[in-house]
Amino acid sequence: MFYKVSSAGILGIDGFIVDVEVDLSRGIPMFSIVGLPDTSIREAKERIKSAIQNSGYEFPNKRIVINLSPADIKKEGSHFDLSMAVGILHNQYTTVETDIKDILFLGELSLDGKLKKVKGILPIIIEAKRKNYKKVFLPVDNLKEASFIEGIDLYGFDTLDKVIKFLNKETDISPYKREINVTISQYQTLDMADIKGNYSSKRGMEIACAGGHNVLMIGPPGSGKTMIAKRLETILPHLSLDESIEISKIYSAAGLIDENEGIVNKRPFRSPHHTTTKTALIGGGADARPGEVVLAHKGVLFLDELLEFDKKILETLRQPIEDKYVNISRVKMNLKYPSDFMLIAAMNPCPCGYYKDITRECKCKMNEVNKYLNKISGPMLDRFDIFIEMSALDYEDFDSQTDTEPSIEIKKRVDAARYIQQERYKNSNIKTNNQLSTKDIDKYCYLDKTCKDFSRQILSKYKLSSRSYYKLLKTARTIADLDSSENINISHLAEAISFRKAYFTYWG
Repeated sequence: MFYKVSSAGILGIDGFIVDVEVDLSRGIPMFSIVGLPDTSIREAKERIKSAIQNSGYEFPNKRIVINLSPADIKKEGSHFDLSMAVGILHNQYTTVETDIKDILFLGELSLDGKLKKVKGILPIIIEAKRKNYKKVFLPVDNLKEASFIEGIDLYGFDTLDKVIKFLNKETDISPYKREINVTISQYQTLDMADIKGNYSSKRGMEIACAGGHNVLMIGPPGSGKTMIAKRLETILPHLSLDESIEISKIYSAAGLIDENEGIVNKRPFRSPHHTTTKTALIGGGADARPGEVVLAHKGVLFLDELLEFDKKILETLRQPIEDKYVNISRVKMNLKYPSDFMLIAAMNPCPCGYYKDITRECKCKMNEVNKYLNKISGPMLDRFDIFIEMSALDYEDFDSQTDTEPSIEIKKRVDAARYIQQERYKNSNIKTNNQLSTKDIDKYCYLDKTCKDFSRQILSKYKLSSRSYYKLLKTARTIADLDSSENINISHLAEAISFRKAYFTYWG
């Protein structure tokens, strides 16, 4: 007897529908699962048999063959346990196969018949909605996460027995509903007001957040590089619901969703250690899992002690920074992950950390300094829009009674600049100034004759590469937006070039 039930799996960060085809026939009793299952699925045979028996049902003493279709895609995870059990027990309930076809079954079974949560629910629900499924049966613990997708009925169960009784119309359960409301996290312990001195660095971070620009901070140990980077999220614009779901889809597939929240409600801040591997940073491995650059999507990737990272690993960042996505190729699949993040990096100017510092003497030889600075390549340096030179604080900075500007005030200006960009680019795929292409720069970064003469002098004096020059114009465009100016003027260009001073100081 043949029966078909629908389930779904995860491929990268996307869900895909799987037809669970169950065939029960006469013959020597056996239980076989085919269709490229991984070890966790092959082991499901024992889980399903015990779960059925411990739920009070009789396990069929027949030849059971289950095919997971499409058979050319490898299936991973425990998502299919419930669907296979429902297919095996199809004689135990009255719901006919024509009604089952609009239902998606998801969940892992324990030996006592309880339903346990699975990862990757959000992308699966998105795919189920796209494929016009009307209902999804899933573990209760996955309901909160799944409920952020509207237009599909969700039914939560905690045991296999309750699923069968519902299909047999012995119990009645209403679809789960919750108010779609993304709670914005409050940063009570972090604030830009905590930063003493270094006013230019805070201005540089404000510009970076307003235009989505990449930043490199250079300075001695203890000058506040890490401190200011961790407070960056307090001045970034809040997530929209669409952005929140886009990020949550990645975190759901990676199994990193907070079960109490059900969704990612603040911009990611990822800070991998400098001993990280290329696979951990970019993604990959046998299961092509997303790396830190993907987990930082729509947020911040902070690389502290930049020059302590392996140079080859740093070079792998060049493509994700420019293209805003990562391609991971395997023999039987090619996965494309989004990686639209702000890159914030911090580094010391030399091995001892005090090169060009006015408060302490550098103990490094000049060739050691040059060797250290050359650990980062020119093309990688070109990926940064803003260079900030941090300095050690003196007593007057610590003893200052002047209240520094809080994050909430800086964020108001950042939000206003982002709104200007939103209106300017509303008919295109551009979100921030950092995403402008060469063609877009000619259109949106208009320079009058005076500004053109000034930019010509800048280009000639500092020998900027074409990429560096265009990044200079993008930064000037953001400064103009913060100034609510329709066009770029000389003051905007001058401030933009001031944020490349550190580059000329150390690498010029």
